[in-house]
Formats: sequence, C-alpha cells, structure tokens
Amino acid sequence: MDQYLMSMPSGYYTIGNVEALKSLMADRQPLLVDVRSPSEYRSGHIPGATNIPLQQMARNLNKIPTDRPVVLYCSTGYRSAMGVMTLHLLNYDNVRGFPPSFAGWKAAGEAIVK
Repeated sequence: MDQYLMSMPSGYYTIGNVEALKSLMADRQPLLVDVRSPSEYRSGHIPGATNIPLQQMARNLNKIPTDRPVVLYCSTGYRSAMGVMTLHLLNYDNVRGFPPSFAGWKAAGEAIVK
C-alpha cells in the first residue's frame, strides 16, 4: 500500500475544476459516477451521472467500463477519493475523481438534475 500511495503523482487522479470536467465530458464522454447514497443522488446530481454508492461499488464493477474514462464524485471529495483508490487497486487505470464534487459543481451555477 505504501508503494502504491508513494507512486501517485500529485493531482494525477483528479479533475481539479468544473471547466476541466465539462471539457472532458464534451470531448471524451466519460462515465460520470455519483458515489453518494441514492437519497443524496435523488436530491440533485450532475446531468448524465450514474449512481453507484461507494458501499456498493465492488458489487457493481460490471457497470464501470475499462475502455473509456470514468469520473467519480460525491458531496465533498472524500468518498470519491476512496472510490478512485479502490478502483485503481483493482487495476482500473481510467478512473479519476472530481474533488470540487457536487458542491463545487452547484456553486459554479451549473445545471443539476433533481
């Protein structure tokens, strides 16, 4: 585990701002995964996002592609970071987190789905 954590380049597994996420969504059409609970998802989420709660991720690996980018987000970045690390340990190399998360998306005035 130490070797894995020490080998991570700073910022490599993240999309740091709303504009970068929007650009990726337009260019590469990633699977956007909301790792919050179903009730949080229903209360509002980023358009096009799929809900796979963090606690259910291991049981839903068949829904997470290996042939296109995957972006995880949550409310504040904590759960999505755990999900990114989990998937990388399971040999997914196409997964990144969106640390601004839903709060950052909403604060930027972007559209949400309810």
